Amino acid sequence: MATKLSTSLNHFFDTNVLLRHANDDSGHEAQDIDKILRESVGPGKKRNIWISSVLLAELRPSNFVPGKFESVDDLGAYIRSVATVVTPDFATMMRVARLRDLKWCRPNSQAGEKARQMTLGDAIHIASAIWVKEVVGVKDLEFLTFDDGKSDSDELDPESKSLSLLRLEDYTDGMAGNADVRAAVMLRRIKPILSLQQSFV
Repeated sequence: MATKLSTSLNHFFDTNVLLRHANDDSGHEAQDIDKILRESVGPGKKRNIWISSVLLAELRPSNFVPGKFESVDDLGAYIRSVATVVTPDFATMMRVARLRDLKWCRPNSQAGEKARQMTLGDAIHIASAIWVKEVVGVKDLEFLTFDDGKSDSDELDPESKSLSLLRLEDYTDGMAGNADVRAAVMLRRIKPILSLQQSFV
């Protein structure tokens, strides 16, 4: 499957993108993340970034590794300078509850493979991004994440595998009529990789 590339100037960051950036652990995507962040500040900024306020709660000081930033407080201050923070409202949190309650499974699942559920953090990020897309009206919003779940070959216990946000559409068996599922799948979810055209602008 070909890698989907970013073609928008409007981005919603998952926590793992910022943490990998902070820890110098974003691999081949490092330059593209730097470019997105660089172009999201200043009077002539080209891009817009949104994050969910839950991201701040996921920045556990005891797990933080100093890199680009000396502390969680430094990273938090930087995030405030480049991103618009979305605090989920009542309707968004109700959508979070519904997304978490769903049993996500693949068609033609292997014998013994259990349905997966969306974590609280992931559901808040996804529902908040949907809010930005639908309520704020950012139709070309891209949800940037590295979250591809755990590889089938990584774990022998199917129950321990997490739900992939990048491949969410693969786990919608029997849920075609669910409006929340449809909204989540229609949200463009990709790794932070810019198209060649954007990379050289």
